[in-house]
Amino acid sequence: MIRFLVFFNLLCFSAFSVAEVESELEVTGTFSVMNPNQLVLSAREYQVSYSKNFFGISAFQLGFSVPTAPWGRFQLFPFARAGYARNQGTYSLTAPDGTSSTADVTLHWLPLSAGIRTEYSIPNFDLIRPYLLISGGAEWLNQRGSSLDLNETFWIPYYNVGLGLSFADTWKTNELGFGGFSFSINFQNGLRSDQETQLLSYDLTIHFLL
Repeated sequence: MIRFLVFFNLLCFSAFSVAEVESELEVTGTFSVMNPNQLVLSAREYQVSYSKNFFGISAFQLGFSVPTAPWGRFQLFPFARAGYARNQGTYSLTAPDGTSSTADVTLHWLPLSAGIRTEYSIPNFDLIRPYLLISGGAEWLNQRGSSLDLNETFWIPYYNVGLGLSFADTWKTNELGFGGFSFSINFQNGLRSDQETQLLSYDLTIHFLL
């Protein structure tokens, strides 16, 4: 699965160089609200469960994309992006002998990903475009706590699948460089068997054309 993920990322990046592109470079800023279904990180001495108290954390992602030439009513947007989120709170700890306790923990989250957004143009109604988003990458999680035993860094590969709607105003896009905005719901799943990472995010993205 990890080999497929690496191949998929290489394919996404190669699309920037081999596709016939339009003149604009799309820059995006994404504001996310993340709700983990499963988020349990196993460090050297403790297993930290974030899922129960980790609701509605906000994140920001900055990305860029090169729109390809339309193919019928479809248009591809290969993209790459990076983000950041931070959360601090009191969470449940489980020691190897099964002993439970709590501690104050700070978690820094940095995702790096590449993928393709495929938009569909509705006949005679170009203002709203539904799209499918598929991406993959790796997330860097830095855990810091009151005890040194909690300090740990994790690299976790993952894949992401999302569905969304893109709202664009073509005349504003051409004259002002504003490419509209989009809203999507995304499912993300980690690919490390020793770490439980699975979340649902609600994303609002602002598009700008350079």
